[in-house]
Amino acid sequence: MNDPVAELETDRERARLAKDPFADLCVLATTPQGGGPAVRVLVLRDTGPQGIGLLISATSRKWSPLTEGRYECLLPWLTIRRQYRIGGGLAPMPEGRQASYWELKVHESRLLDLYYERIGPQSSAVASPEAFRAGIERLRQAHPTRESVPRPRGLRGVYLIPERIEIWHGSPDRLHDRRLYTRAGEGWTETVLVP
Repeated sequence: MNDPVAELETDRERARLAKDPFADLCVLATTPQGGGPAVRVLVLRDTGPQGIGLLISATSRKWSPLTEGRYECLLPWLTIRRQYRIGGGLAPMPEGRQASYWELKVHESRLLDLYYERIGPQSSAVASPEAFRAGIERLRQAHPTRESVPRPRGLRGVYLIPERIEIWHGSPDRLHDRRLYTRAGEGWTETVLVP
């Protein structure tokens, strides 16, 4: 039986070598209570048996549906003709791993995470682009270096824990190979799908 997570890791490395622009990104779709789907692109932190690693602000509108399992994650690596659709549960990222990803963030990215907590949550309305930049500038004055920006309490490191993974192997003749893997105990059941 194939291991879809191991295949995903191998394909991500192939996508990186092919310089696929989405090798370190993912598309996350969530369904808020009483609303339609919401889709956005996020930085893909890591992949492996532990899950799909993301950093997300708990102030974001995606947080609640994500914690309730109302999400689907898409990894489209078109340079190698691969696509992964993932759904399942959620688990916290270990503190050490979350801290290491915080260390990789540039100054502006850290300021933006702090903005979400201190000035306005992600996706909230702001009077103008100038008003948003003025808020960032106030934070920059208080935290002039990357190292001086405190990690916000609301920044969450999480793993999307796959319970189902659909893998698409693209083919130029459009007779693609599509398979659905569903978690079954410690392994996976595999179903071939019509493309």
